[in-house]
Amino acid sequence: MNLVRQWRYWSRFLFFPGQLLRDKYRSFRELLQHDRKCLELLSDLEAIHYTGTPVDWSRVTRLVVALRWSMSNLVRSLDAMHPDRYLPLIDRFQQLEQQLQQAVSLPAEDTAPPYVITLAEAASAAPLAGGKAHQLGVLLNRTELIQPQGFVITATAGRLLLATNRLREPIDELLGEVDITDTPRLHSISREIVDLITGAEIPPPVLDAVSSRLDQFQRPSHTTSWAVRSSAVGEDGVFSFAGQYQSLLSVTDADLLDAYKTVLAGKYRPEAIAYRIRCGLADQETPMAALIMEMVEARAGGVIYSRDPEQRDVPDDPAPIAVYAVAGLGASLVDGSAAPEIHHFIRQPDGTLDTLDTTTASRKADSGSPLLDPATARRLAGWGQSLENLLGSPQDIEWCQDETGRCLLLQCRPLLDRQETTDATGTDTPPVPVQPLLIGGLSAAPGVGIGVVYLAETGDQLQETPPGSVLVLTHLPPTLAAIIDRLQAVVCEGGSRASHFATIAREFGLPVITGLQGATTALRQGDMVTVDGWSAIVYPGRLDTLAERYPQRTTILATPFAERMGAVIDLVSPLHLVDPTASNFRPQHCRSMHDVIRYSHEKGMTEMFSLVGRSGRELSGAKRVDGELPFTLSIIDLGGGLTMDAAHRRTITPKQFASPLLRACWRGLSHPDVTWHEGLLYLDWQEADRMAGGIVNLKSAKLGSYAVVARDYLHLMLRFGYHFAIIDSLAGDEPEANYLTFRFKGGGGSYDNRLRRLRLVSDVLTWAGFSTHAHGDLLDARFDRRSAAETISRLVAVSIIQGKCQLLDMKMDSDDSIAALVESMKKPLIAVIDGSP
Repeated sequence: MNLVRQWRYWSRFLFFPGQLLRDKYRSFRELLQHDRKCLELLSDLEAIHYTGTPVDWSRVTRLVVALRWSMSNLVRSLDAMHPDRYLPLIDRFQQLEQQLQQAVSLPAEDTAPPYVITLAEAASAAPLAGGKAHQLGVLLNRTELIQPQGFVITATAGRLLLATNRLREPIDELLGEVDITDTPRLHSISREIVDLITGAEIPPPVLDAVSSRLDQFQRPSHTTSWAVRSSAVGEDGVFSFAGQYQSLLSVTDADLLDAYKTVLAGKYRPEAIAYRIRCGLADQETPMAALIMEMVEARAGGVIYSRDPEQRDVPDDPAPIAVYAVAGLGASLVDGSAAPEIHHFIRQPDGTLDTLDTTTASRKADSGSPLLDPATARRLAGWGQSLENLLGSPQDIEWCQDETGRCLLLQCRPLLDRQETTDATGTDTPPVPVQPLLIGGLSAAPGVGIGVVYLAETGDQLQETPPGSVLVLTHLPPTLAAIIDRLQAVVCEGGSRASHFATIAREFGLPVITGLQGATTALRQGDMVTVDGWSAIVYPGRLDTLAERYPQRTTILATPFAERMGAVIDLVSPLHLVDPTASNFRPQHCRSMHDVIRYSHEKGMTEMFSLVGRSGRELSGAKRVDGELPFTLSIIDLGGGLTMDAAHRRTITPKQFASPLLRACWRGLSHPDVTWHEGLLYLDWQEADRMAGGIVNLKSAKLGSYAVVARDYLHLMLRFGYHFAIIDSLAGDEPEANYLTFRFKGGGGSYDNRLRRLRLVSDVLTWAGFSTHAHGDLLDARFDRRSAAETISRLVAVSIIQGKCQLLDMKMDSDDSIAALVESMKKPLIAVIDGSP
């Protein structure tokens, strides 16, 4: 703790303890807000990873930045609740944050020269030249095939344009909003980015380099125009980007630079954006270079497929070579606007090519006369054969023929065998042949699971879950992670996709449906059901056809995006800290951001559980309750806990309780089934005994009970005789944030009697839906992630239990009495829990 912070903390502790308490509560509420936001962001990242949602990498970067910011505030809020207690957590979070930043970051974008290179230089400079120009450079150096003259404006020139005009950030912001299924929005984003680039200034170093290269092409009678073609990094490789980018033809010197910007902007055409995203490539991984080539006055043009699988009669036979031709340049062929002339050739063992017979091998162009004579067609087929042999795989080759009959090579890229990439997922989905049992929930984790219904209400029942179960329960505790290998699916009445376990379920491919009201009554123990986690529907019986229709993905597609996303998810998603009582529930064992979130939330609740120190200094200025119950109760209002007319009073009545939580506790303590012994003052007798040597004020707040209350929050310490109970609860509009914790300890009876009373309280609370943990004569119970109404009903129940258990430790001298007392205590609670008046 630095000196300034230390001085502020202790000055508030000594002189303004009430303000310190309010500050702690405010920090706790902020912690809950940041916790909820962190889990939402975590769920968004997991949804992208585990469902394969196609998004731009900038979306992931944006989510990670938001997650880091929210988690920084989460940890800061916890630290503010108890300054410097959580320094190890801060250190661990900062280490994970640094690793996450490295995982999400892309390599720095190079903007250094050269900005123009020759085609020959492009052969050894793929990152500068892009795929199209690089391949042409390789063939220029390794073959005798003729190409038009030209040069390359490099990818670093394009990066420099973005950097100089400060376009990277706005482009990433726009790409982060892309949903490739929302066509209107995709087109709108595309237009915005294209306008940014076409309106940008070309950097002077690029202008100078292009001008110098053009000068080298000038001749006295020079009338050359240019083809300005895309050549992005990654193009014409594993991913072809065929037809996705933009090229311009017949460009004059005067228009060359504007055409260059148009080609750069073509990288952001709607179809190019969607294609790149589906390929799992980040925008920065596909920088655009431009291939500048002399225009050719072409009489014919087209493509060569060194293997045409569509014409393969026998699957094991080699596919023929196909030469496609149209009049003029081949643009009308590749855009489908002209019917081509096609020539097919079969390879012979000696390397020669045979033409297929005329009826199947050749189709004439619309003009009626052949575009290619047999010798030219055979020569082009030979190109296909030799380029396939040279490059080691089937090739897709673009060519043209000028007016003199000379054939020129324009482009060469790997040819994808369409028969090997057929996707049958587009077939119509048949209807499910049975009526659903339950609908109306939400998909928290996709998939289809088939198994036997197992209903669980308590922690012990969860541990007994048999393998192959469809677990049906009311909420999603994080401890389900321990039995995930026994589950086929989970159906839950409450919960959300942002809960800890929903996160784990997505990681393991376990179908989970949340918010499916009535599940615990509609689904019967032992019944076989099929859970469709995609549509959030539960069907009766076993529907194997549904499971076969939607097989669970077991591996993520091997794309650059998936590889990076896997590294991000490893640092973000896994939850290792499940049990707060375990020895590894410590900051140094946080191995993911999820662990940090879980630890912070748990410790925030723990801090509120010890809201008021033993000295009770924080209760200065508390109001005393004048009620019918025989104990002293002091109240600190944090805002909204008491009515407006209580503001200036030192003594108040229960009628001035505004908080539903405080009213619920008072309702339980004053329940008709609770007996208060007349003439007995209920206070901290142990503290009174300790102070007996001095003058004791039996109405002192230090001896009595107290409450710290807000509209939807309550911290209540009940001091009855030689035992105490602490209730800490939040019950607001967000079920995932709501909780009720209860601690019970001590008593005036023998140790064995105290343990019996503890068993009684534990059994009743477990029946009421609490998870419980006993250690010696200390009992901790929790009821969380439920609606405000459910939480408040349990507050009433806990208060009734507390009232009915007073002094029982003095009487419970036999184990035989426990079962009967449990049943007796349940009776007044049934109506409370069911919501009956």
